[in-house]
Amino acid sequence: MSKSTQAHLERTLNKEQPREKRQQVLKQMNYYMGAKLMEIGVDPNSPEILYRWSVKTEGNEQTCTLSAFWGQSKAELLSGEHPLTGEDLINCAKPNAHQGITAVAQLCGYGSDVEGFREAVKKQMAEMGIESESLQRLVDNS
Repeated sequence: MSKSTQAHLERTLNKEQPREKRQQVLKQMNYYMGAKLMEIGVDPNSPEILYRWSVKTEGNEQTCTLSAFWGQSKAELLSGEHPLTGEDLINCAKPNAHQGITAVAQLCGYGSDVEGFREAVKKQMAEMGIESESLQRLVDNS
Protein backbone atom coordinates (compact mmCIF):
# COMPACT_ATOMS: atom_id res chain seq x y z
CA MET A 1 0.00 0.00 0.00
CA SER A 2 1.40 3.39 -0.94
CA LYS A 3 2.02 6.00 1.70
CA SER A 4 -0.14 9.14 1.66
CA THR A 5 1.62 12.35 0.65
CA GLN A 6 -1.22 14.81 1.17
CA ALA A 7 -3.82 15.69 3.78
CA HIS A 8 -6.93 17.87 3.70
CA LEU A 9 -9.06 19.45 6.41
CA GLU A 10 -12.37 21.19 5.63
CA ARG A 11 -14.72 23.38 7.65
CA THR A 12 -17.86 25.26 6.62
CA LEU A 13 -18.32 28.69 8.18
CA ASN A 14 -21.24 31.09 8.20
CA LYS A 15 -20.07 34.44 6.78
CA GLU A 16 -22.45 36.23 9.15
CA GLN A 17 -20.52 35.01 12.20
CA PRO A 18 -18.23 37.61 13.78
CA ARG A 19 -14.86 37.84 12.04
CA GLU A 20 -13.04 36.88 15.26
CA LYS A 21 -15.00 33.62 15.52
CA ARG A 22 -14.25 32.70 11.90
CA GLN A 23 -10.55 33.50 12.39
CA GLN A 24 -10.52 31.31 15.50
CA VAL A 25 -11.86 28.37 13.47
CA LEU A 26 -9.16 28.90 10.82
CA LYS A 27 -6.49 29.00 13.53
CA GLN A 28 -7.89 25.76 14.96
CA MET A 29 -7.67 24.20 11.51
CA ASN A 30 -3.91 24.87 11.49
CA TYR A 31 -3.63 23.14 14.86
CA TYR A 32 -5.73 20.14 13.80
CA MET A 33 -3.78 19.78 10.56
CA GLY A 34 -0.56 19.69 12.57
CA ALA A 35 -2.02 16.98 14.81
CA LYS A 36 -3.24 15.03 11.79
CA LEU A 37 0.22 15.14 10.19
CA MET A 38 1.94 14.08 13.42
CA GLU A 39 -0.49 11.14 13.67
CA ILE A 40 0.78 9.81 10.35
CA GLY A 41 4.42 10.50 11.18
CA VAL A 42 4.91 13.74 9.24
CA ASP A 43 6.54 16.77 10.91
CA PRO A 44 4.07 19.66 10.41
CA ASN A 45 6.92 22.17 10.69
CA SER A 46 9.02 20.57 7.98
CA PRO A 47 10.02 22.95 5.18
CA GLU A 48 9.22 20.04 2.84
CA ILE A 49 5.48 20.59 3.36
CA LEU A 50 3.46 23.00 1.22
CA TYR A 51 0.25 24.30 2.79
CA ARG A 52 -2.56 25.63 0.62
CA TRP A 53 -5.84 27.27 1.56
CA SER A 54 -8.91 27.08 -0.62
CA VAL A 55 -12.12 29.00 0.09
CA LYS A 56 -15.36 28.36 -1.76
CA THR A 57 -18.24 30.75 -1.10
CA GLU A 58 -21.89 29.84 -1.64
CA GLY A 59 -24.42 32.28 -0.30
CA ASN A 60 -23.68 32.90 3.36
CA GLU A 61 -21.41 29.88 3.68
CA GLN A 62 -17.69 29.59 3.12
CA THR A 63 -16.10 26.17 2.83
CA CYS A 64 -12.48 26.52 3.89
CA THR A 65 -10.04 23.74 3.06
CA LEU A 66 -6.49 23.52 4.35
CA SER A 67 -4.35 21.11 2.34
CA ALA A 68 -0.84 19.86 3.03
CA PHE A 69 1.37 18.38 0.30
CA TRP A 70 4.73 16.62 0.62
CA GLY A 71 6.71 13.99 -1.24
CA GLN A 72 5.12 12.82 -4.50
CA SER A 73 2.04 15.05 -4.14
CA LYS A 74 4.22 18.11 -3.65
CA ALA A 75 6.33 17.18 -6.69
CA GLU A 76 3.17 16.80 -8.80
CA LEU A 77 1.80 20.13 -7.56
CA LEU A 78 5.06 21.93 -8.37
CA SER A 79 5.44 20.24 -11.77
CA GLY A 80 2.94 22.57 -13.41
CA GLU A 81 1.35 19.62 -15.21
CA HIS A 82 -2.04 19.84 -13.48
CA PRO A 83 -2.95 23.52 -12.99
CA LEU A 84 -6.23 24.45 -11.37
CA THR A 85 -8.80 26.09 -13.62
CA GLY A 86 -12.14 27.81 -13.35
CA GLU A 87 -13.62 28.44 -9.94
CA ASP A 88 -11.04 26.13 -8.31
CA LEU A 89 -8.29 28.48 -9.51
CA ILE A 90 -9.96 31.52 -7.95
CA ASN A 91 -10.74 29.57 -4.74
CA CYS A 92 -7.01 28.80 -4.46
CA ALA A 93 -5.53 32.13 -5.59
CA LYS A 94 -7.58 34.48 -3.41
CA PRO A 95 -6.88 33.07 0.09
CA ASN A 96 -3.19 32.57 -0.72
CA ALA A 97 -2.62 35.94 -2.46
CA HIS A 98 -0.67 37.35 0.49
CA GLN A 99 2.16 34.89 -0.32
CA GLY A 100 2.98 36.59 -3.64
CA ILE A 101 2.48 35.57 -7.23
CA THR A 102 5.35 33.06 -7.53
CA ALA A 103 4.24 31.08 -4.47
CA VAL A 104 0.56 31.22 -5.42
CA ALA A 105 1.29 30.07 -8.98
CA GLN A 106 3.00 27.02 -7.47
CA LEU A 107 0.21 26.37 -4.96
CA CYS A 108 -2.40 26.52 -7.73
CA GLY A 109 -0.50 23.97 -9.83
CA TYR A 110 1.24 26.24 -12.34
CA GLY A 111 4.79 25.41 -11.23
CA SER A 112 7.14 28.12 -12.49
CA ASP A 113 4.71 29.37 -15.18
CA VAL A 114 3.92 32.64 -13.42
CA GLU A 115 2.77 34.37 -16.62
CA GLY A 116 0.44 31.50 -17.49
CA PHE A 117 -0.97 31.69 -13.97
CA ARG A 118 -1.38 35.47 -14.17
CA GLU A 119 -3.26 35.23 -17.49
CA ALA A 120 -5.45 32.36 -16.26
CA VAL A 121 -6.47 34.31 -13.15
CA LYS A 122 -7.22 37.47 -15.17
CA LYS A 123 -9.30 35.46 -17.66
CA GLN A 124 -11.21 33.66 -14.91
CA MET A 125 -11.89 36.90 -13.04
CA ALA A 126 -13.34 38.40 -16.22
CA GLU A 127 -15.43 35.29 -16.98
CA MET A 128 -16.83 35.15 -13.44
CA GLY A 129 -17.26 38.92 -13.13
CA ILE A 130 -15.03 39.00 -10.06
CA GLU A 131 -13.74 42.29 -8.69
CA SER A 132 -11.27 41.46 -5.96
CA GLU A 133 -8.66 43.87 -4.67
CA SER A 134 -6.38 41.10 -3.42
CA LEU A 135 -6.52 39.18 -6.71
CA GLN A 136 -6.04 42.34 -8.76
CA ARG A 137 -2.96 43.27 -6.71
CA LEU A 138 -1.65 39.73 -7.11
CA VAL A 139 -1.85 39.70 -10.92
CA ASP A 140 -0.74 43.32 -11.36
CA ASN A 141 2.45 43.00 -9.28
CA SER A 142 5.52 41.07 -10.34
